[in-house]
Amino acid sequence: MASKQTALAALIILWLPLLTVDAAAINGNEWKQLPRSSRDAYIWGVTDTWKNLADAVTLRKEGSPSPSVALFTNLVRCLQQGMTYGQISAIVEKYMEDNPSKWHHDMASLAWTAVFNACSPTGR
Repeated sequence: MASKQTALAALIILWLPLLTVDAAAINGNEWKQLPRSSRDAYIWGVTDTWKNLADAVTLRKEGSPSPSVALFTNLVRCLQQGMTYGQISAIVEKYMEDNPSKWHHDMASLAWTAVFNACSPTGR
């Protein structure tokens, strides 16, 4: 019981800054208006959050992960295999250039899709 409470507290602590920072809830159009350094910082923050959440999930180690948790941890594993922040930013920038019809969507979701496509074995 204590480990579940600890895991829940860790997740809340990790998500709390995202809920209180205005920049966390921007769409692709708003992100495109930011200076390059701010766009990079946003993407790096998003990917760091994914890594932190994956670490919290890994610490739980309660049976087999659900398919969605496995998908998430596989994406983070891909990022941790030597991919630099510069590469991640370039992947997201290219995805955004190639998909202007999706700029109205949440930027964190767009970043997820860009990185997921880059990390998938089929190279979607």
